[in-house]
Amino acid sequence: GEKPENDFYQTPKCVTWELINNYLNDFNRDVSILDPCCGLYAIGNELKKYGFTDITEKDLMYGDNFLLDNKDSNYDCIVMNPPFKDFDSFITKAKEKAQIICSIGKLNFFGAHKRNVNGLWSNLKYILVFDRQLAYDKPFREDGKVECGMLISCWFIWDKTFVGSPMLSVVDMQKYIVSKKDDENKEELW
Repeated sequence: GEKPENDFYQTPKCVTWELINNYLNDFNRDVSILDPCCGLYAIGNELKKYGFTDITEKDLMYGDNFLLDNKDSNYDCIVMNPPFKDFDSFITKAKEKAQIICSIGKLNFFGAHKRNVNGLWSNLKYILVFDRQLAYDKPFREDGKVECGMLISCWFIWDKTFVGSPMLSVVDMQKYIVSKKDDENKEELW
């Protein structure tokens, strides 16, 4: 009963910044990108600030159910923070629609044997693990900072042409963690 409708948690800006800095920065800025669970456009807004121009944003709350999308439209890349309760379904569908899939997820998703047997991890190329546990359930901050929480999360990145074991990188998130000084000013920042 405590979870928001449709498992909606807005993506902190810093999480998208780190995907760009650690992976997407080498991409042409005109690649076609889909965010199929865009919520309030947190990921897309940051991608646009970094010069990406061909971004399609959809969400169930706007009447677009990605999991039921049978159109032939394909994209170069899908970047998303899917509802974790439907993580497997979103990844499976994304693999039908794009060459590259970048998804936020919980690191303990690896602890489900079914995902391995069903091939969910096939073509997984990179894992960008955040070195701080982030609180996605706290209010979205315009300054990009985030509170510490209980969730060990990461960017999972699939490339459908990749065969082999994924490469793991640990991403420094400390610079984005809300400090006591930030807490003193939170009325102004939030």
